[in-house]
Amino acid sequence: MVALLFTGCARPSDTPQTDDPAKFFAGKTIRWVVPYKAGGGTDTSARALSALLSDYIPGNPKIQIENIEGGNGVLGSNEFAQSDPSGLAILLTSSSTNNAVLFGDPAVKFDFADFAPIVGIPAGGTQYVAPETKISKPLELWNSAVPFVYGGITAGGGELPRILAMDMLGIDVEHVWGYEARSAVQIAFSQGEVNIDGQSTAAYLESIAPLVDRGEATPVYTAGMMKDGKLVRDPAFPDLPHAVELYEEKYGKLPDAKLLEAYKFLVLTGHNLQKELWVQNDAPKVAIDAYRKAFVDMQKDPKFDGVRTALGGYDFLMGESLESDVNTALLDPPQDILEWLAQYAKTEYGADLSRG
Repeated sequence: MVALLFTGCARPSDTPQTDDPAKFFAGKTIRWVVPYKAGGGTDTSARALSALLSDYIPGNPKIQIENIEGGNGVLGSNEFAQSDPSGLAILLTSSSTNNAVLFGDPAVKFDFADFAPIVGIPAGGTQYVAPETKISKPLELWNSAVPFVYGGITAGGGELPRILAMDMLGIDVEHVWGYEARSAVQIAFSQGEVNIDGQSTAAYLESIAPLVDRGEATPVYTAGMMKDGKLVRDPAFPDLPHAVELYEEKYGKLPDAKLLEAYKFLVLTGHNLQKELWVQNDAPKVAIDAYRKAFVDMQKDPKFDGVRTALGGYDFLMGESLESDVNTALLDPPQDILEWLAQYAKTEYGADLSRG
């Protein structure tokens, strides 16, 4: 009897059986799972998009954000994976969740292969230095007037592309770990506790660009973006070299082949796929199609320009481009690169990437 009652509670009885998206969504509420705390970057992105999304889904359903924080996005993603595939629930993950899955966090109880990608939200990364370094342009990076001090959360997660770039470039950096969030590192930079830092494009434009305008910070390079298998300049900062460009300009050659491939993989998983919106594979096709079309329509609408700017100014990843990046980065990742990165983090920083 208990089993029957549980099954009855979990069944998708409230899901309309129709191929008409307007009838499917009319009068319904979409549960948008954000597996991070309220007020963080992923939560802010979800709330900015949810304010518009209902207008582009036939039937104009309500959208309810639900924060389930913990474990670098793992706890909320686990819960989402085990919920009823009604088509009335979506999940927004971030690069830290990607890393948890890729490097085998034992807390992960889901598989990206069980989710259908709806849209990818890229986010670049820009590195900058403090005035005390006396650096005024990228090629002066190796001539700092003072030792570099970098602050971070841990030597894994979203920090990995930044620290690998600095190591690749061959600059001597003291690392201070234990900050609670990237926003705390911003404050530390402003207070002079650290003098080299990197932030996502949205955070940079909001908090660091004003410092640059006042002469209180100098951008030196970006992480770059992957496009058709190649590392290219970040479109949000076309005048700044990416880290590999800067390396080539300094040393007259490319970095070590394995290191370069590892770095490009981190750019793909951490920047191209900085955030991804998912629905369960078993959800009704009418729902999956409606979500995908909604983001296509949203991106074309001039009303979206303000949200796009707040998210960093990038175009969404959708369709074949999204599926290609998801397959390469998350569904069929290069195992030799994952092993190289795990060994690098352990040897250089004593970090276990399976633990975030």
